Amino acid sequence: MPPSIAPRIVATLLLAAACDRLSSEDEPQPPSASTPIAATLDAANPRADLPIPADPRSIMLELAPMPDHAIVIVYDVIGPAGMSGTLEVLAAEGGLRRDNWTITLPLPDGAREIRGSAVRTPTSSWRAEGETAGTLEPGRLADVADAIAKLDPDARTKVITEIRKWQAELAQARADDPGERDTIAGTSCVRVRAGGGEVCTWEEAGLPLRYDGATFSIVASHVERGAALGVHAFEIPADAARSPLAVTPTRPIGPALTAIAAGDRAALMRLLVVESFPSLSAVQAAG
Repeated sequence: MPPSIAPRIVATLLLAAACDRLSSEDEPQPPSASTPIAATLDAANPRADLPIPADPRSIMLELAPMPDHAIVIVYDVIGPAGMSGTLEVLAAEGGLRRDNWTITLPLPDGAREIRGSAVRTPTSSWRAEGETAGTLEPGRLADVADAIAKLDPDARTKVITEIRKWQAELAQARADDPGERDTIAGTSCVRVRAGGGEVCTWEEAGLPLRYDGATFSIVASHVERGAALGVHAFEIPADAARSPLAVTPTRPIGPALTAIAAGDRAALMRLLVVESFPSLSAVQAAG
């Protein structure tokens, strides 16, 4: 796979997961105040001068960086026959994300309003519509971070170094091949075809700023970088948190880390992009 293509595929899969659903730790930690990892990615210097993290929390920040630590994006949603609504996405480094949506459907007997929320933490992913408890399934990012933290120092250094190199390669690929670009809500994005429509994706964040599809469109009306998002922004409701997690098949983490340490980019993509986030895994399976 050419390096310039990889970030496009990742961004498209992430968008498909978000639009398809329109779509922690038990107490997730708020974003840290350190230098944003996403702002330091550079193929010529993949953060080799920074210390190798040893604790799971710091490792999670390496595995899932986010521009300016945390962001908020507000979208307008437009659909057929007068459908309208809003979608709000809160995302922070370390694999934290929350989606809130409100959709209004004009019907012959009066308008119908659909509300929903979804939360992703390093340990689980939850989605609900209306007042239901919703569904809960496990996430693997925390398990991956724990497994890396338990490696001996030499092995941990090799894994983190390869992850940093991969992130820097993606950043360099974006610089070498900017693609067809637009600016939406003050933020640059690249246009690609996806799912029968067109998406303009903020690649550094892995989030769409605009999606034009056959059944609906979304466009960002507001982007806030460096958002002050506290611990409660990513809480899963207590009644949902008590629900049993769905059983999902998983691959062993140890062999994947061994392959990553040896420079296997396919193993890295599979573990960190596909398998660590349930919604993305579902899209992969469906495809």
